[in-house]
Amino acid sequence: MARPERHPLPSKDFAERELPIEVVPSGTVFVRIHRNDFGALHFGKVGTNRFDDPEGKYGVCYVARSHEGAFAETCLRAVGAQFVATTFLQSRSFTSIESAGPLRLAVAYGPGLARLGATSVVSAGDHRRARLWSRAIHDHPSAPDGLLYRANHDNNEICAALFERCRERLRIGTSELMLHDRARLGALLDCYKVGLG
Repeated sequence: MARPERHPLPSKDFAERELPIEVVPSGTVFVRIHRNDFGALHFGKVGTNRFDDPEGKYGVCYVARSHEGAFAETCLRAVGAQFVATTFLQSRSFTSIESAGPLRLAVAYGPGLARLGATSVVSAGDHRRARLWSRAIHDHPSAPDGLLYRANHDNNEICAALFERCRERLRIGTSELMLHDRARLGALLDCYKVGLG
């Protein structure tokens, strides 16, 4: 029996597969951490983040289902770091993003991985391969609005990479500087056992 591919790419028949889709209802609230000098609904095309389009043609906005997920994905990128720079937090805000209509998101975790023909390296491995998955999912005939995946730095948390095509079905909610609510920040730092540096 052949050994499985450690880092699979989308199969040649990927466009013919039925994608595992979760329909996120209107009124669902996500959390986004973003730079204060960027709008909360920034759809990046620079190609440096995990699910950015490798061709730079469509933008991707990263959100999480909780403050913990947003914090883990945004603030804990230095693996094993025991501190988060205060200057980093000073330049960022928490903003709630609400779906103003249903969103159809491909499920790239749990049983959804097998249905995609993928493994967990989609969200925890090499970014270059993850971008190819993003492009394949974006271009699939069913035209999903993005994908759901487990946070790389806390796999209890679910995040979403939202494609630019769903921009008109997203609404910016409340926004607050990360350092404003010290109790919430303290709880996040305690959860991940990191300090301010």
